[in-house]
Amino acid sequence: MHIIRYLTLFFFIISASNLESQELSLGLRLQQSWNMYNENGITVQFTPKDLLNEQLSIGATYVSSRFGSAINSNAILQDNIVLHSTYVFSKSSFSPLVRLNAGYCFADYESALFDDIDASMPLLSLEAGAKYTFDIPLKVQASLGYNLITSDGSSGIGTVYPLFVQCTLLWSFSL
Repeated sequence: MHIIRYLTLFFFIISASNLESQELSLGLRLQQSWNMYNENGITVQFTPKDLLNEQLSIGATYVSSRFGSAINSNAILQDNIVLHSTYVFSKSSFSPLVRLNAGYCFADYESALFDDIDASMPLLSLEAGAKYTFDIPLKVQASLGYNLITSDGSSGIGTVYPLFVQCTLLWSFSL
């Protein structure tokens, strides 16, 4: 929980400093846990132009199986709220990236029968991938991620698997 506080504080400091030289990106994130759920949602990302030569960004993401595998199925409703920091290795159109994610996962089992099972757990993951920036203010980021905290269901949510892939489409705005 301490890491979320530190990331929130860092995110606030970065976003409050020098607002006129930042880039705000909004978009969609499509995520697939390896052999498990599709989770889709929204993401917001801030890129300060005066921090590490525009190569570090801070953001927040909400993804849910409600907008993926749980549509018209009996899949567990699972919501993930994540703060993230992304580092791209160059300012060129195509660049490798790494991302650190920290957040929380919540499950809605939709039945009182499962009240004794954990319905939430912390998330901590690393991603490695690449981003491509188009001539228009559109960016595509794709990566392979690894959840450092997982569960088999005896404690924590049994649907947080170690490996996942993701693709994020971001539209950028200059502030």
